[in-house]
Parts: sequence; C-alpha cells; structure tokens
Amino acid sequence: MLQEADLGTRDRIFYELACDLSSSLELPVVLRRVMDSVINFMKADRGFIVLVDATGVMEVVISGGDADPEKSREFLGSRTVIDHVVRTGNAVLSTDASLDDRFKSQQSVILQNLRSIIAVPLVTSKGSVIGAVYVDNKFHAAVFAEKDKKVLQAIAGLAAMSIDNARQYERSEFLRQLFELYVNKQVTDYVLARSDRETKFLPGERRQVTMLNSDIAGFSALSQSMEAEELVHFLNDYFSRMIDAVLEHGGNIDKFQGDGMLVVFGAPNPLIDHAQRALAAARAMLKEIDLLNKELTDMGKPEISVGIGLDTGEVVAGHVGSERRLEFTLIGVPVNNCSYLSKVRPAKVLMSKTTRAALPDDVEVIDYEPLILKGMTEKQSIYQLSYTAAE
Repeated sequence: MLQEADLGTRDRIFYELACDLSSSLELPVVLRRVMDSVINFMKADRGFIVLVDATGVMEVVISGGDADPEKSREFLGSRTVIDHVVRTGNAVLSTDASLDDRFKSQQSVILQNLRSIIAVPLVTSKGSVIGAVYVDNKFHAAVFAEKDKKVLQAIAGLAAMSIDNARQYERSEFLRQLFELYVNKQVTDYVLARSDRETKFLPGERRQVTMLNSDIAGFSALSQSMEAEELVHFLNDYFSRMIDAVLEHGGNIDKFQGDGMLVVFGAPNPLIDHAQRALAAARAMLKEIDLLNKELTDMGKPEISVGIGLDTGEVVAGHVGSERRLEFTLIGVPVNNCSYLSKVRPAKVLMSKTTRAALPDDVEVIDYEPLILKGMTEKQSIYQLSYTAAE
C-alpha cells in the first residue's frame, strides 16, 4: 500500500514524475518509466499497461513487478476488470477479488487466487480512453485502499499525456519517413521548416545550381522486351543505385520521368560547390552502371547505356500548384538544358560551358561538338566527361 505522505511530498513526487515522463518522446522509454513508477508508488506485486490500437484491440505493451518476464506481452491479471475499465473509462478497486461479487466467479480470479486489484483508465486530454494501468496482489487482501486508487489515477493522468505524445511523435516520424520516400529529405526539411497553418505556398527563391538529368538510351525498345514485373524490378534496381550515388554527393532528386531522373545540386539548400558535387555524382553513377552491366552480361542480357546531362545556372525553386495539390519544383533554363544533353546519342556525360567554368581546371573533359541550347540562338561549347571504367 502507498505510504501516507503529506500534500507537499505527494506534489513533489508527481512533479518529479511529470518531469521524468516529459523528458522523452520514445514510447518504449515512456512506458518503462510509467511502469517503474507505478510499481514503486503502489508497492504492488505486479503491474501491466494495456493500450488499445486503432481497431479497438487491447495489447499488453509492458509489465512490471513479479510478472513473468517470459510472458511480458500476456495479460495475467483479471481480464474482466481490464475489459470493464477500457470499455467504460471507470476505475476499479477491489480489496479482495475472491470475495467481490463482481469478479469472484471469473476464471482468472479463481485460478490465480487474485486478491487486491486496482485498474484505472488511460484517458487523453481529449477524453479518449487509450488503455489502462492495472496492478494487483495475488496473495493478500486489502493491500490497496480508495486513496491508492486516486494516486494511481493521478499517475495514469500524467502517463496518458506522455503516452499519447509519444504515440503522436511516432506517428509523425513515420509520416515524415514515408514522405521522404516520395520527396527528398532536403525538400522535406525545407518545407517543414518554413510552413505553418497560415503558410502553405512557399515563395520562389532564386538559386545558383547545377542540374543533372539521366536518361537510359533506347529504353522504349528495352521495356518492350521485358515482362511488366521484370521491367519494374529492373527499374527499381537501377534507380536504387542511381539514387544512392546522387544522395551521397548531396543531390536533391526533383522527379522521376519514366527511366529519367532529374536532380539538382544547390536547391533548396544552397551549395557553393554544386558543380563539383554534380560531377562527382555523375562519376559515381557511371561506376554503378558499369557494375550493373556486368551483372546483366552474366545473366545473358544486353547492357544499357545512360546519357547524363549537366548544366549550371540560375533557377527559381518554390511551390507550384493549388490548395489541393502542391509540388516543390524548379523552373529555369538549366532544367531544360540538362535534359536535352542527356538525350544526345550515343549516350555519354555532357556538360555546358557554364558547368565546365564552375569546375576546377584539372577536370579532364573532351571538347564535344557545339550545340544550340535553350534560350540561345547560336551554338554553345559543349564538353564531354573523360571517363574510363577503371576510374
């Protein structure tokens, strides 16, 4: 039984518990702290915390005291009591369950010789019952009194807020990670840092960037020779390699277009060395393509060749769309130019003169035939990356 304590001592205990519970948003940590506090405060033999999922199914998430550690996810107390508490949202105190008309005929009470029981609901600030805290003593009656129930209810009130916060945090982190599967982490962080309930459209910002576009040569013919599942598997394998190469060098994947991939270096987060990073990513992509081609050859399949285009210049980065559908996108000449260069055949790594000028002088390039780029009326100098498979 909880020992008598003056109001000041009890307030201090709850204050310390509140501070302890609020110091973490990791659900397993919060649950363990709650369970340890319950066992300590209530002087109980054992305890259980049960949570209810979205479908209404109850699950023991943690146990404490002398509960069998090998059965930590099994509820070993009175099922009737815990069901009643979760269903009604009302606390239950039984000084001797074996004599209590409400529970004495229940199998769990009889088989386990349950005596003293307290169970209280976990209720959020919005009034939702998300579970319950249960403690008991299997051998002694009158261990708990009405004041102990009130103490446990106070603990449960603090616990419910902490558990609900931890659950919401887990949910938000899950959604964030899911979001990052569809939108690059750079964009995720950029948008979340600048958005609120009043700000959905982010104003455009001008950035000096290097754009990179990749395009598999002859992909239409290649796709026709594959079954649907084989094609999806091939693209997933190919893109997983390309994505790793790009992200490793700080690139932000703007979009996928069939077999093509548009990448920006320098937006939304500015980069001083965006051209060097883009070139390093292109080299890493070529190495991965060489490895992939070796695997394709070993399987008796044709190799692929990939065109990569690089252009450096100013773009506008921001939201485009409506209140119902927004997309963070890039607008500017380099977006079109890198795409155009990636489609020059035979496939190779080509860069504009602005990208070449942004790179160190010792970068080995080969003069390529001049081409007319977007917004130009005269042919511009184009350069081809000097690359061998041994690099």
